[in-house]
Amino acid sequence: MSVKAVVFDMDGVIFDTESLALECWLKVGERHGLENVRHYAMVCIGRSTKDSTEILKRAYPDEDIGSLWVECSAEYKKRIENGGLRLKKGARELLEWLTDNGVKTAVASSSAYDGVKDHLDRTGLTGYFDRIIGGDMVENSKPEPEIYLKACEMLGVPPDQAYAIEDSNNGIISAYRAGMIPLLVPDIVKNTDEVRAMAHREFKDLFEVRDHFEEL
Repeated sequence: MSVKAVVFDMDGVIFDTESLALECWLKVGERHGLENVRHYAMVCIGRSTKDSTEILKRAYPDEDIGSLWVECSAEYKKRIENGGLRLKKGARELLEWLTDNGVKTAVASSSAYDGVKDHLDRTGLTGYFDRIIGGDMVENSKPEPEIYLKACEMLGVPPDQAYAIEDSNNGIISAYRAGMIPLLVPDIVKNTDEVRAMAHREFKDLFEVRDHFEEL
């Protein structure tokens, strides 16, 4: 088996949560009369809560960003509780294939560990992963390579022998800087030509990723 380890981003890769979070920010932004919310929410995709907070503070210096986060989180949680947590196409099937073939797996998400664990538990996916790393478990978030280097270390696999599945520009840059094999599965973020060049391959969904692994 030539596939030794696969590390997944979560939002926009395993779950269709990038669009959900964007909807929540747009609603909160409209409630407070904020301008260019879509732009800044898109800039924050793939970054930790800490980094996203700093971006929003610079964008809206007169706003209480902490309170906005609380509102957005409450809106997000309400939608999740009402069945809004949707798997991306092929996610469960790819994880089943990796498990059946003895491939080591991890999640390396910019979201906080508790939120990642909650989403995986809700959908019955927790058992598919050997390790779970949240953005609050590292000092420097994506696009820095720290979280992916930590994932590879925890899995006991050299970065150049591990695949990273990402959707965002920040995520691909992070995996590339870590020396991994980045696979791009685009979601709502428009990927730059520079980032697409960093990706080893680009796929339309996780079914295609599974098919690619089967051919290796």
